[in-house]
Amino acid sequence: MPAYLLTHQQIQTALGMAGLEVESGSPLAVLPQGARRLEPDDVAFQKMADGHLLEAQDGEWRVNTLAKAVLLTCARPEEVITLRVTGGEGQGFSICRRGPLVSECTVGGPALVKLSFPLTRSAVMLTLISALSGERPEAPSTGFRFRGRVEDAFVLSVVLNETRSGAGGPPVERLAGIVAAAVEKPVYTLPFVLVAGAAPLLGLARSRDAVDAAVGRLAIAGHVRNEGGRLMPSDASQTALAGPPNAGFSVSRTVVRPEGPAAQTLQVVRSGERNIVFRLLQHGDERPLLEWLEVSKLQLRALVTAALMDEKELKLAAVEPLPGRFCPNCGARTRGGQRFCRACGQNLEEGGAA
Repeated sequence: MPAYLLTHQQIQTALGMAGLEVESGSPLAVLPQGARRLEPDDVAFQKMADGHLLEAQDGEWRVNTLAKAVLLTCARPEEVITLRVTGGEGQGFSICRRGPLVSECTVGGPALVKLSFPLTRSAVMLTLISALSGERPEAPSTGFRFRGRVEDAFVLSVVLNETRSGAGGPPVERLAGIVAAAVEKPVYTLPFVLVAGAAPLLGLARSRDAVDAAVGRLAIAGHVRNEGGRLMPSDASQTALAGPPNAGFSVSRTVVRPEGPAAQTLQVVRSGERNIVFRLLQHGDERPLLEWLEVSKLQLRALVTAALMDEKELKLAAVEPLPGRFCPNCGARTRGGQRFCRACGQNLEEGGAA
């Protein structure tokens, strides 16, 4: 499988020689524009020729046919799958698809772009799965599951943070100020902003009524309770989120349409030995609905697999992500009567699916 590690100047030179412009939604859109293109006598240019990315024809240099197709896929993708890792070990990457061609297109540092092709969706899924948490013993599930407004989830996270500080839950009369201060701290807001954007959190910072309304909804759902003027989180949420996030990753799937790119993100953080998932279940004109829950490794792998499905399958997975049968090898969802896992090829008749 061909792979190239190119400087920003090399990739810009190749794009220019291929006559390609980078469109919105491409991982390459973050590259600085206007860099000087390399000339044939430059060492970096010769390295691309030695790697067969460039070839001479009729006394002129050009990008070879396969490499040009890959550059087109990366510059004008129809779909982008991105894995970002925060904390812990592992590196993120981006995968671009245009028609049947799939290629890695990861922009990293120092000033490097990685191209690796051709890939299959199965190979991408297995790469994603390998980036998940290692084979560690799992604690008994707490059953923690929140489904509601993004701003309610953020208020619950603030209550949890205050409780973990050792001073007990936050005083009810001071909660609005505590929430407003938390909105200014990226360490608290990042998981929510990655999934739902900043608008819901800014609304909390500007309005005490918005905070009070969120507390009311959380209390009705059983996620918080008032104990002597202090808000305390539910037992399930306290156990599931006993420690602050110590590592995590996000998987986003962007479909590039004529009207612009549309993205959906699955954000995962590790709290102790537990995997905690954030994701949106609604989009468009509807109020964003956030799902925040503890999942097992098999459930997590199934959700990551769903990130690679087409839009119709992704919506079905968003409605009922957890029930069902899963491959014992990779965790992908399986169907009744299915002999082999479509994701990894595991024989499901030997021991059956979980």
